[in-house]
Amino acid sequence: MVADIRDFDQTLLIGTSSATMAFGQEGCTGRYENDILLARLRAYGPSFLDSVETIGRSPHRSLSADIKVLPLSRVRRLHHTSLQDRRLAAIATGRILGSESMDSFQVNSRTSTPTFDTPANRSLFALLLRFRAAVSSVREKVQELKLGAPPDEQRFRVERRLWDLDCLAQRIRQLLFTPLFREITCGETSAAGLTQIAAQPAYSRAYRLGSRALVTALEGDNGSDQLHVPPSWGIYEMWCYLCVAQCVTTLTRVTPIEVAPKAVSAERALRFGLDEKGWLEVLFQATFPALKAPMTRIGWSLSRERRPDIVLVHYGPNGPRALVFDAKWRSGRQNVLDAMESAHIYHDALRIDGAPPAPCLLLLPGQSSVPELEQDAYTYVHGVGAISSVRVEGTGRSRISEVLKAWLTSV
Repeated sequence: MVADIRDFDQTLLIGTSSATMAFGQEGCTGRYENDILLARLRAYGPSFLDSVETIGRSPHRSLSADIKVLPLSRVRRLHHTSLQDRRLAAIATGRILGSESMDSFQVNSRTSTPTFDTPANRSLFALLLRFRAAVSSVREKVQELKLGAPPDEQRFRVERRLWDLDCLAQRIRQLLFTPLFREITCGETSAAGLTQIAAQPAYSRAYRLGSRALVTALEGDNGSDQLHVPPSWGIYEMWCYLCVAQCVTTLTRVTPIEVAPKAVSAERALRFGLDEKGWLEVLFQATFPALKAPMTRIGWSLSRERRPDIVLVHYGPNGPRALVFDAKWRSGRQNVLDAMESAHIYHDALRIDGAPPAPCLLLLPGQSSVPELEQDAYTYVHGVGAISSVRVEGTGRSRISEVLKAWLTSV
């Protein structure tokens, strides 16, 4: 299931459970952006600051060319503007300056001064400032319980997370007061700075670690980049959504396009064009608001807000109608019967353009333990039911196709 989801869109695999999985830093940002940033700040931040501290002990320098007014005795090379001085012309022609002392005679001269204000250090300084801003932003989100996980779960981890972020912030403050960064006039990323960084291993390592700490993209497979994933039932819900989408693709022979959801808001929406039969919307984690639909939507709940896993909305000649699949990571007769509560609630509470969805079916990974729930007659009469063996190489996929074919061809 994980491999199937990864092939489709591995951004769906990001979650908030204690389990982790190898991701990369390519592609686009998925869900839980702040959680991802927090994880990467904690993973790469200390190593990044260690590298910057190492650079601070032996930083890159350059010589800055300046023009200064110096006594003649300290001049090593005259600036061309000095030739305009009449006193210098008198000395050059051997004339006497009178009572004026040679020590008081000062002219413009070129000088060079070692400085840390180089393109490489400016680029590193800009990265350090972005790192500090990210730490501050994430700290605020952690303190206000605005990460992706449920607030009760976040509350147990606030103290430890704030301690880690405060340690990073303290080290950043200390670095910014070192001679290296106090001498830099501004932080800017330039081609010259990146070229100098690439030519120096210490700078290259620091810049690579700092960039990794700030990236929230998550495509790829890097064993050193571990991020949290959903619990088992969350992965099963996602896989069931892909399974339903593939069944619809096979039945309609239409390649779906990803669009913004229309009927209700949802995490993901695929649209299938059905020519004269209208079009079909397949939603993942659709949200039905309580009591009434927003102005631009046609779905709502008669009671509190509801979030079924998979909703199909068919916009046909007779108006929109809906079907609901709810994935349940359950097995055993008693557990399945308890899970049927969701199917009944969705059938009774949800409305699409004023009509309830029908049927509302559970998707179960195990073998059939309640055969009555899987009979067509039961589903037809009551509007609810279940489909078992919905798993990789299970028989549930063909059963889903049968249900969808009958539903799409019915009036």
